[in-house]
Amino acid sequence: MTAPRTILLADDSVTIRKVVELTFSDTNIRVLSVGSGHEALDRMSEVRPDLVLADVVMPGPSGYDVCRAVKSSPRPVPVLLLTGAFEPFDAAQAEACGSDGTVTKPFDSRSLVERVEELLARAGRPKPKAAPAPAPPDDDLEEMFDALAEAPPASPAAAAPSPEPAPEPAPRPMPAVAGLTEGDIDAIARAVVARLSDRVLREIAWDVVPDLAEVIVRERLQELERGEREPR
Repeated sequence: MTAPRTILLADDSVTIRKVVELTFSDTNIRVLSVGSGHEALDRMSEVRPDLVLADVVMPGPSGYDVCRAVKSSPRPVPVLLLTGAFEPFDAAQAEACGSDGTVTKPFDSRSLVERVEELLARAGRPKPKAAPAPAPPDDDLEEMFDALAEAPPASPAAAAPSPEPAPEPAPRPMPAVAGLTEGDIDAIARAVVARLSDRVLREIAWDVVPDLAEVIVRERLQELERGEREPR
């Protein structure tokens, strides 16, 4: 079981604080709530939250101010801003303070839990390691490349002659088939079938017989249907 996570909730509404506490009561996330921005900033180092929920409009520092302080602290964590449906909200200020999103009150409890869990999971993932810096070039290799670049190009006479392409093989003559009668062709086909193994013939039969059986059954059903429709 994972260690419990902690949310620091800052909202001046007693109702909202109680709703959020009940929302996470059945999870592995505990909620510590305060009623003002001042209390949130005072208890930040003591609580050491894994996530902060801050109301945009509340006594003392606003939610934007709390978010800005959290993000600039030595231990920045995700911050969700709480805003009422009829309260003023400044999207530009929310982006400038570095918030990880907003939640409009009233909110769906399940959606809030899922969103908090997603942010906590994202914050807990290790950061990808930076790719190692390329090794400095070897001085000996650099000198060799410089010498090759300064060397004069080889004269055409010194160049090795390119091998002549090998002649393509002459096409094999097609066997003559003129003069074969239908009897000759039938005899050849029978000879081929005679050389087929029993296993091959059985495989062919298994492929063909089900189709033939289906056709026969379908024709028999049609005959029966016609017989029932005809007056007796």
